[in-house]
Amino acid sequence: MSIPSAQRTDDDRPRFHIPAFPDDPAWNAAVAAEEAGGVASEVRVFLDAQLEAGDLLIDAAPGFGFVALSATTAPGGLPTVFVAGLSSERMQSLQDAALDLGGWLDALPAEFAPGMASSIVDRLDPQGRVFVHLASAQVSAICAWLTPLLEADRVLALCVSDAGTSADWPTASAALAAVGFAPCALMQRDGEAVLLPCAGEPEPVVIALPQALVSGNDDEAQPQPGALARPAWSPPTDGFVFSTPHSRTGYGVVGSQLLRVLQARGIPVALRAIGPVDRTLAANPKLDAALVRQHTIGADVPSVRLSQQFDLLAHAGHGPRVGFTIFELDRFTPAEMSDLQQQDALIVCTEWAKQVCVANGVTVPIHVVPLGVDRAVFHERVTPKAAAGARSADTVFLQVGKLEPRKGQRELLRAFEAAFTPQDAVQLVLHCYNPFMARSAFDELAAPFRTSPMRDRITVMSRELPTARDVAELMAGADCGVFPVRAEGWNLEALEMLSMGKAVIATDATAHTAFLTAENARLIAIDALEPAMHGAVPGSWAAWGDAQHEQLVGHLQTVHAARQQGALAPNVAGIATATRLSWESSADALLAALAAAAA
Repeated sequence: MSIPSAQRTDDDRPRFHIPAFPDDPAWNAAVAAEEAGGVASEVRVFLDAQLEAGDLLIDAAPGFGFVALSATTAPGGLPTVFVAGLSSERMQSLQDAALDLGGWLDALPAEFAPGMASSIVDRLDPQGRVFVHLASAQVSAICAWLTPLLEADRVLALCVSDAGTSADWPTASAALAAVGFAPCALMQRDGEAVLLPCAGEPEPVVIALPQALVSGNDDEAQPQPGALARPAWSPPTDGFVFSTPHSRTGYGVVGSQLLRVLQARGIPVALRAIGPVDRTLAANPKLDAALVRQHTIGADVPSVRLSQQFDLLAHAGHGPRVGFTIFELDRFTPAEMSDLQQQDALIVCTEWAKQVCVANGVTVPIHVVPLGVDRAVFHERVTPKAAAGARSADTVFLQVGKLEPRKGQRELLRAFEAAFTPQDAVQLVLHCYNPFMARSAFDELAAPFRTSPMRDRITVMSRELPTARDVAELMAGADCGVFPVRAEGWNLEALEMLSMGKAVIATDATAHTAFLTAENARLIAIDALEPAMHGAVPGSWAAWGDAQHEQLVGHLQTVHAARQQGALAPNVAGIATATRLSWESSADALLAALAAAAA
């Protein structure tokens, strides 16, 4: 069983969980230490107060990963975190845990080879600082390894977590003095945690700082990052930092497409990827340049973080902080409100989302940047895969979206069963891979489709298609996209179906109202809201009752009748909507929002 962190979020949840390795002899001691106040708690408190986006932490004594995962959730911003010396199994489990938190951990080998320091320098922002968590026995070797960074005054702290118990501390202390670092300890003074110089025997945990920052008269050492002025911002010359996923998620698709368009215009965007980079998302020959630019771009340009509303604090540099978030429900938690209110400006993708922010009390400037579609991939001339042609006599209904209650797949199943019989020439295809769900949970949610009386007419695709072009070919083989969602932040797939000239059935609610109309879709009217997930999460979503069920049944039957009669015409209004909502238009709106934020 995993260990919940002693550090808590604003709504009193553990900030992270340590992956379970109960067979390790040190596991039970770690459980007890975390329950008693936290493993290496002094180091974690210090790093929480100091770490900012752009900083870098080397965890050379990771143990079970408490310091590393604490750093990925630091309140001041997401630093780059290197973890050294773990087995591949443990490293993977920690990387998975960090990814779940919206962060990432990079692996280093246990042996610190001289050439590796240059790779650390390459990942360090111009104003970034280096922090190291290590054991006493490692101090001499790591100080030698860090010589280039020490000479450049880039190392702010060396946190030695076993100073009070290790026989190697005297040697470590001498090595620290040789490079100009003085040992300090975190103490309580007047109810505040302060760093004070060590006198005599070391405390259990020592935080060594540059001697210039430490006085000899018990004064608190308070290293502070310098505040830099903000010059006038020009997109073509200055660019901006873009922290975004570049992976096969909705956020990743949005981030990769906006990056592609902006770089094609010559905008110098610095990409700080949240998680691994999937290079198949968009045809972007300048992707590597964006990744390299994160190490050279100025510290005063705007920082845009495209992420969930509870993960907006990890900005880079000292320029305007712009949070770009996509959400489905109409209520924010206190922790989410804190993230939203700490931005200099917010970007949302619909007027509905802007009104939700205002209704919840968000007071920072809010800009609307509609999302888009790549019509070079999703267009009405795409040829379906050969397998789809074998079903050409049937009316094919397609739902694309991860399998979860919010997406309305169960409501779609009930309507499909009510609308048709196994003898009808219909097919229901669900491309519903959910990367955030365990296979057992996925199979449980998919079971009703596989046991339905209509099961021979239903295909559940539980694997992700390799590329966007594969998704387009799947859509080309369908007649109608069906999206009976209870709540939606945008719905890229619905817009993609419009772009391909397909009929669309969808709920008339939340973000759908931004681009789905009676002219381009068959809408399901919503007459009430209800607590989302039966009240398990804050906020409301569309209530689904008999009226919505009958509307969906009617729309399915109408589309099927038109298809069988040869009267299902291309969705010309949908193509017009998609032509207007291009990624180029989204990029225009994003640059306008950034110009306002930087003014």
